[in-house]
Amino acid sequence: MLGLRWTLGIITAVAALGLFGLAVTGGRFRRSFGASDSGVMTVLPVLVGAVVVASLLWPERRPLLHAVAVLMVGIVMGAVFIARHASVAATVAIVYASAWLFLYYRLVLA
Repeated sequence: MLGLRWTLGIITAVAALGLFGLAVTGGRFRRSFGASDSGVMTVLPVLVGAVVVASLLWPERRPLLHAVAVLMVGIVMGAVFIARHASVAATVAIVYASAWLFLYYRLVLA
């Protein structure tokens, strides 16, 4: 289980930082055309990543685990919704959320 926690934590941190970098770069590009910068979309991936990593670092905090489990179920539902148009992204999201939910099952329910 420790290996799965580390794997999920590293993947989450790298993805959150990558999405943050992409949002910052996109914001600069948008501003070059005179558009406003979207602040929520810049910070949201980092916040979600921080909550998921926190749940992996402190698995004894049950409310945090339950909140992230609800988030993961939402991610699976969203991935199923976009699967027709972006099958690779949906597959990656479903595999990641399934791995996290398996960890959740082993930590909380088993």
